[in-house]
Amino acid sequence: MPTPSNSEIAQRLREIRTLMEFAGEPFFKFMAYERAAETIENAPPLAALVGDGRLTELPGVGKTIAARIATIAQTGTDPYLEELRAKYPSTLLEVLQVQGVGMKTAQQLFERLGIASLADLEAALENGALAGMPRLGAKSIQNIRRGVLSYKGRTRRTPLGIAAPIARKAIAYLRDTTDAADLTPAGSLRRQEPTVGDIDIVCTSGNAEAVIASFTAWDRAEAVLAEGPTKASIWLAGGLQIDLRVLPAHLYGNLLQHFTGSREHNIQFRELAVRKNLRVSENGIVDLSDGRTIACRTEEEVYATLGLPYIPPEMRLGTGEIEAARSGTLPTPIALADLRGDFHVHCTWSDGADTLEAMVAAAAARRYAYHSISDHSWGRGRMGLDPADLRAQRERVAAIGARYGVRTLCSAEVDIHADGSLDYEDVVLAELDIVVASVHSAFALSREAMTARLIRACENPYVTIIGHPTGRNIETFAGYDFDHDAVFAAAARTGTALEIDGQPARLDLPSSLARRAREFGVTFTCDSDAHAASQLENVAYAVGQARRAWITPDEVLNARSLGEVLQFVRAKRDRRPDDVHRDPGV
Repeated sequence: MPTPSNSEIAQRLREIRTLMEFAGEPFFKFMAYERAAETIENAPPLAALVGDGRLTELPGVGKTIAARIATIAQTGTDPYLEELRAKYPSTLLEVLQVQGVGMKTAQQLFERLGIASLADLEAALENGALAGMPRLGAKSIQNIRRGVLSYKGRTRRTPLGIAAPIARKAIAYLRDTTDAADLTPAGSLRRQEPTVGDIDIVCTSGNAEAVIASFTAWDRAEAVLAEGPTKASIWLAGGLQIDLRVLPAHLYGNLLQHFTGSREHNIQFRELAVRKNLRVSENGIVDLSDGRTIACRTEEEVYATLGLPYIPPEMRLGTGEIEAARSGTLPTPIALADLRGDFHVHCTWSDGADTLEAMVAAAAARRYAYHSISDHSWGRGRMGLDPADLRAQRERVAAIGARYGVRTLCSAEVDIHADGSLDYEDVVLAELDIVVASVHSAFALSREAMTARLIRACENPYVTIIGHPTGRNIETFAGYDFDHDAVFAAAARTGTALEIDGQPARLDLPSSLARRAREFGVTFTCDSDAHAASQLENVAYAVGQARRAWITPDEVLNARSLGEVLQFVRAKRDRRPDDVHRDPGV
């Protein structure tokens, strides 16, 4: 059986948590599983920690939960989970995730009406069965109807690359139609999660009700899920929910910090506050010693009140950032402005939508010092370039390069064959300035074979970058199986960069793996994988994932000068073969 992914293990922990609460277990017991699930989602793959018995090193993971995680990792389930499943239908989780249905209501619906699934709940709404339930008035039932609609939207998470432009449009609408200021995305979107369940937006205004009224009147809103004096939720066609929160300007820092999360980060932040005799919320920080409320205009002030430096939103995952901030060891992550170029760009010579000249002009417009055109190798069929095409493209680059004031490097995205050999001979690779080597086929190789394949590609002296290293597609494919640590060690040993691909469907390396690779001393690139000029902005998503992984500018190849980039390439090509292939453990 394949080892469950971190997200699958976290899902099972949350199922235990929910069924424990349904069964009436104490709050502190079931919430321990919630905290552990949050940690697991943002941790590196668990295989090494399970094997070494080091799960309890993770925040919020004690001995009992560590044992359950190990069992789930090995078998896919846990005896306690199966015991709970035997008592309660798994479809109860659907009912419990409907806004307007609290735990007590769900228990009552289950016991009195046998409602144990979303379908049961919808049928009860249709036939009027809920009208006779105690404590469920007309307003409560209407809220449950809205909650069902919202739940259906949340069950399919939205890729970051789709959600972010929608958030920008919502913010632009509010900016045009209201006096709202400080309009900012929050939540999972601001943390640059690869997918979001909904969009959170915060803002400030002295006239919150008018802002809320305008928000709920947006012509893109298919339904209003909730509406109050300072907050509202709307549902868009396609099932995406947007939540808006409005508070006075002097509370903006408190508001933004509170609604950026993650849950585990906020729990740890609140625990630190309690130890300092403080209570934090979006409405300010209360000093419990004298009752004074500290309003913070900026997030920097919020963190400073607790004696911490500012923690960037992408790093607020509850995976050690608060401890690092307290000890002064939290790194300053890469920023979009640090990038000087982009190594992974396609044009109409292969499968791009815009011409070579258009892509060069667009790179120049972004004020890059350099970039590389990396069209596909000839193994991709008609979309790929043969060696003669590569040479012709190089001549074309030389002819137009000086016109735009940006250095265009000649590159290729070269397929890695199943045995680890490349789609071009070394004599062809030697003519290129940069080589991006990627897996595009034979995803079903065994773990051992895929590991050997990637290591052999790293050991090729002409390979500069391994492109989208896991091959994942966020919505359809978790990525091929390989020994991550072995490949990361090989990349560091051979001087091969690993790409963080900013194409929204990929975001690969995933941030948890990139953070693990960082421990090996790997060099990274943040690339757009652009197939049109407008897609060059994908580098912002790559940078977001790098920031989640604590990666600094010094660790990113395309944050370096052109001279340093070319030296990086030369250093690997000049390395002796026995250096490249030598086992570092020998």
